[in-house]
Amino acid sequence: MHLSSRWISALASIVVLLSVTTATAQTVGTSGTADPPPLLREEVGSVSSRDLFWGTGTADRAPQGPFKFIEEKTNGTQPKIVVSDTAGVTWDVKFGSEAHAEIAASRLMFAVGYYTEELYFVPSGKVEGVPTLRRAGDHLDAAGAFSNARFSRRDPNVTASRDEWTFHENPFLGQKELSGLLIMMTLLSNWDIRGPANNAVVHARTPAGLQERRYLVSDLGATFGRMGGAISNHSKWKLADYRAEGFIEKVEGTVVHLDYDGYDSAMDRVPLEHARWFAAIVSQLTPEQIRRAFDAAGAAPEEAEGFSRRVVEKIAELKAAVR
Repeated sequence: MHLSSRWISALASIVVLLSVTTATAQTVGTSGTADPPPLLREEVGSVSSRDLFWGTGTADRAPQGPFKFIEEKTNGTQPKIVVSDTAGVTWDVKFGSEAHAEIAASRLMFAVGYYTEELYFVPSGKVEGVPTLRRAGDHLDAAGAFSNARFSRRDPNVTASRDEWTFHENPFLGQKELSGLLIMMTLLSNWDIRGPANNAVVHARTPAGLQERRYLVSDLGATFGRMGGAISNHSKWKLADYRAEGFIEKVEGTVVHLDYDGYDSAMDRVPLEHARWFAAIVSQLTPEQIRRAFDAAGAAPEEAEGFSRRVVEKIAELKAAVR
């Protein structure tokens, strides 16, 4: 069939229009507006002035008991429930071995600018109206009393997205911010960095009214223990294991090899230039600040001292390696 030049021109215009429409649909959200750019980290003016006891929260925003039971959550490996407090705030509550570790890890992530959830450690409290529970029952007595829990605030200014990301597939590949995050995962001995289950993308409205699309590691509970070996050899929040874990394996040419031995051991190297950039940031932390992160996590005095000392040693090791 012979087509005139006018028909050919018209068909070409339709193809271009469809291409533009498709591309636009990929960048426009359900609200009809374009998604904000992806963010992995915020710029931190003065790392040494950051409060690692409260992190992203404050004393005024901390959970206020007694609490009222809403529901039990059965996802994940740790027992969890949802409660409301006397101020009407809704909280996701996690019990078990990850409660201490997740608070301390989130504080250190916050210190160097990576986005985290608003978390608090609650040493004891009471939940009213608790029914028979499937998984969390061992952590509350007949009167609803509990101890050692991690509370995550449900902030109406922060909404979850259906977007997913992993350390292999994300908008930050090749960027120094992702390299810094890999260094932090090794420093914290976070052996469970499998995405997307442990990662999240959230849309946050800032106090200035701006919309941000933040990428964060949303589960930091598998930290401060042993990374390597079979799953039976992994540990969380065990000081002796954390002390024994390595950090920097070697520097070879323009590459820093991390001593990462978790679920995704392929993520074990970063460019030397990126490591130098991150070393300049994390080395601003003071021993007193780092100790506050573990105090916030409800660590016993000997734990707070031991964990914070090992973090200081690892930071010094990174600085020496990148000189």
